[in-house]
Amino acid sequence: MALIALAIIWGLLGFYQVDEKEQAVILRLGKYSDTVGSGLHWNPPAVDSVTTVRVTEERQYSARGLMLTQDENIVEVRLSVQYVINDPKKFVLQVREPERSLQHAAQSALRHVVGGNSMDLVLTEGRAKIGMDVDDRLQEYLDMYETGILVSKVNVDESKPPTQVQEA
Repeated sequence: MALIALAIIWGLLGFYQVDEKEQAVILRLGKYSDTVGSGLHWNPPAVDSVTTVRVTEERQYSARGLMLTQDENIVEVRLSVQYVINDPKKFVLQVREPERSLQHAAQSALRHVVGGNSMDLVLTEGRAKIGMDVDDRLQEYLDMYETGILVSKVNVDESKPPTQVQEA
């Protein structure tokens, strides 16, 4: 009787629910098995591990930094990146910390694009073009790293001279 009770309890512990906004990555004995969508599912406990990922939630990352332009001037740029997770398998398995990789890639892409433009362009009418260029370069980086992240939009929120030289 005890063995039957343990089997029933073990079986009941394997039920889990995936929300409409999520997908679940299933690892069987540590190896990728499947990706499942919303609904009620069952996997054997202690054999499978389930990691749920919110795939429809639009997330945001903001960054600010001092950068050197092509004409050797320093500008302060504030950037925001909106993104979603489009491949939960890659997001969970390919990169240890995919959101940290996004942060580093965004900084790198922004520095590359700002460094290839003049200060006047960065401070005035070129912000929209810089945002599009950063978006393209950032998505290239994320695809190359196989993070499973899809960039929705990149906004250059603010670009200005550093506070130390604004009066000059």
